[in-house]
Amino acid sequence: MRSFVKVLNNCLCSEAFLNVLAVPLAMLLWKMRLRLEAVMTLAMCWTSMLARRAIKPLVDRARPSVRLVLVKNQSRGKSFPSGDVASSVSLWGWMFALGLLQKQEMQTRKKFLLSLPLLLVALVGPARIYLGDHWTTDVLGGYLFGGGWLGLSLRLYLMLREKGVLNSEQRLEERSISWSHW
Repeated sequence: MRSFVKVLNNCLCSEAFLNVLAVPLAMLLWKMRLRLEAVMTLAMCWTSMLARRAIKPLVDRARPSVRLVLVKNQSRGKSFPSGDVASSVSLWGWMFALGLLQKQEMQTRKKFLLSLPLLLVALVGPARIYLGDHWTTDVLGGYLFGGGWLGLSLRLYLMLREKGVLNSEQRLEERSISWSHW
Protein backbone atom coordinates (compact mmCIF):
# COMPACT_ATOMS: atom_id res chain seq x y z
CA MET A 1 0.00 0.00 0.00
CA ARG A 2 2.83 2.38 0.89
CA SER A 3 4.42 1.96 -2.55
CA PHE A 4 1.10 2.60 -4.29
CA VAL A 5 0.51 5.81 -2.31
CA LYS A 6 4.07 7.00 -2.97
CA VAL A 7 3.81 6.40 -6.74
CA LEU A 8 0.41 8.05 -6.92
CA ASN A 9 1.64 11.03 -4.89
CA ASN A 10 4.75 11.42 -7.04
CA CYS A 11 2.80 11.13 -10.30
CA LEU A 12 -0.08 13.46 -9.50
CA CYS A 13 0.79 15.70 -6.58
CA SER A 14 4.52 16.18 -6.16
CA GLU A 15 5.80 19.73 -6.25
CA ALA A 16 8.31 18.93 -9.01
CA PHE A 17 5.74 17.18 -11.21
CA LEU A 18 3.15 19.94 -10.82
CA ASN A 19 5.62 22.72 -11.64
CA VAL A 20 6.54 20.85 -14.84
CA LEU A 21 2.88 20.00 -15.60
CA ALA A 22 2.08 23.71 -15.48
CA VAL A 23 3.93 24.18 -18.80
CA PRO A 24 1.80 21.84 -20.98
CA LEU A 25 -1.34 23.03 -19.19
CA ALA A 26 -0.40 26.64 -19.99
CA MET A 27 0.34 25.66 -23.60
CA LEU A 28 -3.07 24.02 -23.87
CA LEU A 29 -4.77 27.09 -22.43
CA TRP A 30 -2.81 29.30 -24.84
CA LYS A 31 -3.89 27.15 -27.77
CA MET A 32 -7.49 27.47 -26.57
CA ARG A 33 -6.95 31.27 -26.82
CA LEU A 34 -7.07 31.64 -23.04
CA ARG A 35 -3.94 33.77 -22.97
CA LEU A 36 -4.36 35.33 -19.54
CA GLU A 37 -5.21 31.96 -18.02
CA ALA A 38 -2.08 30.43 -19.56
CA VAL A 39 0.21 33.16 -18.25
CA MET A 40 -1.44 33.11 -14.82
CA THR A 41 -1.03 29.31 -14.60
CA LEU A 42 2.73 29.57 -14.96
CA ALA A 43 3.07 32.69 -12.85
CA MET A 44 0.96 31.30 -10.01
CA CYS A 45 2.76 27.95 -9.87
CA TRP A 46 6.26 29.28 -10.11
CA THR A 47 5.90 32.27 -7.79
CA SER A 48 4.26 30.00 -5.24
CA MET A 49 7.26 27.68 -5.42
CA LEU A 50 9.70 30.57 -4.98
CA ALA A 51 7.79 31.92 -1.98
CA ARG A 52 7.76 28.48 -0.32
CA ARG A 53 11.47 28.09 -0.96
CA ALA A 54 12.03 31.38 0.86
CA ILE A 55 9.76 30.40 3.79
CA LYS A 56 11.17 26.91 4.46
CA PRO A 57 14.64 28.04 5.64
CA LEU A 58 13.07 30.75 7.79
CA VAL A 59 10.87 28.25 9.62
CA ASP A 60 13.68 25.67 9.56
CA ARG A 61 11.52 22.73 10.65
CA ALA A 62 12.93 19.22 10.42
CA ARG A 63 10.98 16.37 8.87
CA PRO A 64 9.59 13.61 11.10
CA SER A 65 12.34 11.50 12.63
CA VAL A 66 12.93 7.99 11.33
CA ARG A 67 12.76 6.94 14.98
CA LEU A 68 9.17 8.23 15.26
CA VAL A 69 7.63 7.19 11.93
CA LEU A 70 8.09 4.32 9.51
CA VAL A 71 10.02 5.80 6.59
CA LYS A 72 12.19 3.97 4.08
CA ASN A 73 13.45 6.91 2.02
CA GLN A 74 12.71 10.19 3.71
CA SER A 75 12.45 13.33 1.63
CA ARG A 76 15.20 15.88 2.02
CA GLY A 77 14.95 19.51 2.91
CA LYS A 78 12.86 21.37 5.41
CA SER A 79 9.35 20.32 6.27
CA PHE A 80 7.14 23.40 6.72
CA PRO A 81 4.99 24.09 4.74
CA SER A 82 4.41 20.95 2.70
CA GLY A 83 5.40 21.85 -0.86
CA ASP A 84 3.42 18.98 -2.39
CA VAL A 85 0.24 20.03 -0.60
CA ALA A 86 0.68 23.73 -1.39
CA SER A 87 1.46 22.97 -5.05
CA SER A 88 -1.56 20.69 -5.33
CA VAL A 89 -3.89 23.26 -3.81
CA SER A 90 -2.47 25.94 -6.08
CA LEU A 91 -2.48 24.10 -9.42
CA TRP A 92 -5.43 21.74 -9.01
CA GLY A 93 -7.42 24.46 -7.25
CA TRP A 94 -6.62 26.81 -10.14
CA MET A 95 -7.84 24.26 -12.68
CA PHE A 96 -11.02 23.75 -10.64
CA ALA A 97 -11.62 27.51 -10.43
CA LEU A 98 -11.10 27.96 -14.18
CA GLY A 99 -13.63 25.19 -14.78
CA LEU A 100 -16.14 26.92 -12.52
CA LEU A 101 -15.61 30.26 -14.25
CA GLN A 102 -16.61 28.86 -17.64
CA LYS A 103 -19.99 30.20 -18.67
CA GLN A 104 -21.23 26.97 -20.22
CA GLU A 105 -23.85 24.65 -18.75
CA MET A 106 -22.19 21.71 -17.07
CA GLN A 107 -23.00 18.20 -18.13
CA THR A 108 -22.60 15.29 -15.74
CA ARG A 109 -19.34 14.27 -17.44
CA LYS A 110 -17.87 17.76 -16.98
CA LYS A 111 -18.96 17.84 -13.34
CA PHE A 112 -17.16 14.53 -12.79
CA LEU A 113 -13.98 15.81 -14.49
CA LEU A 114 -14.17 18.99 -12.46
CA SER A 115 -14.32 17.01 -9.22
CA LEU A 116 -11.04 15.15 -9.91
CA PRO A 117 -8.77 18.08 -8.97
CA LEU A 118 -10.64 18.43 -5.67
CA LEU A 119 -10.11 14.74 -4.94
CA LEU A 120 -6.36 15.11 -5.52
CA VAL A 121 -6.22 18.14 -3.21
CA ALA A 122 -8.13 16.28 -0.50
CA LEU A 123 -5.91 13.18 -0.66
CA VAL A 124 -2.43 14.69 -0.98
CA GLY A 125 -2.26 15.89 2.63
CA PRO A 126 -3.10 12.58 4.29
CA ALA A 127 -0.74 10.85 1.84
CA ARG A 128 2.18 13.07 2.90
CA ILE A 129 1.53 12.24 6.57
CA TYR A 130 1.07 8.52 5.82
CA LEU A 131 4.38 8.44 3.95
CA GLY A 132 6.11 10.02 6.97
CA ASP A 133 7.41 13.01 5.03
CA HIS A 134 5.48 15.64 7.00
CA TRP A 135 3.94 16.40 10.34
CA THR A 136 0.22 17.16 10.37
CA THR A 137 0.94 20.84 10.96
CA ASP A 138 3.21 20.89 7.88
CA VAL A 139 0.30 19.64 5.81
CA LEU A 140 -2.11 22.14 7.37
CA GLY A 141 0.42 24.88 6.64
CA GLY A 142 0.61 23.65 3.04
CA TYR A 143 -3.17 23.80 2.69
CA LEU A 144 -3.26 27.30 4.19
CA PHE A 145 -0.34 28.59 2.12
CA GLY A 146 -1.65 27.02 -1.10
CA GLY A 147 -5.17 28.28 -0.46
CA GLY A 148 -3.93 31.77 0.30
CA TRP A 149 -1.74 31.84 -2.80
CA LEU A 150 -4.62 30.52 -4.89
CA GLY A 151 -6.93 33.18 -3.46
CA LEU A 152 -4.46 35.98 -4.25
CA SER A 153 -3.89 34.57 -7.73
CA LEU A 154 -7.62 34.35 -8.42
CA ARG A 155 -8.11 37.93 -7.22
CA LEU A 156 -5.32 39.15 -9.53
CA TYR A 157 -6.70 37.07 -12.40
CA LEU A 158 -10.21 38.48 -12.02
CA MET A 159 -8.85 42.05 -11.92
CA LEU A 160 -6.75 41.47 -15.05
CA ARG A 161 -9.60 39.71 -16.84
CA GLU A 162 -11.95 42.59 -16.05
CA LYS A 163 -9.43 44.99 -17.62
CA GLY A 164 -9.15 42.77 -20.71
CA VAL A 165 -5.44 42.04 -20.29
CA LEU A 166 -4.23 39.47 -22.86
CA ASN A 167 -7.77 39.08 -24.21
CA SER A 168 -7.07 38.46 -27.91
CA GLU A 169 -10.75 38.55 -28.93
CA GLN A 170 -11.32 41.92 -27.30
CA ARG A 171 -8.18 43.29 -28.94
CA LEU A 172 -9.40 42.06 -32.33
CA GLU A 173 -12.69 43.87 -31.75
CA GLU A 174 -10.82 47.05 -30.79
CA ARG A 175 -8.74 46.83 -33.98
CA SER A 176 -11.80 46.39 -36.16
CA ILE A 177 -13.51 49.35 -34.47
CA SER A 178 -10.48 51.57 -34.90
CA TRP A 179 -10.11 50.59 -38.57
CA SER A 180 -13.81 51.21 -39.25
CA HIS A 181 -13.43 54.83 -38.13
CA TRP A 182 -10.95 55.48 -40.94
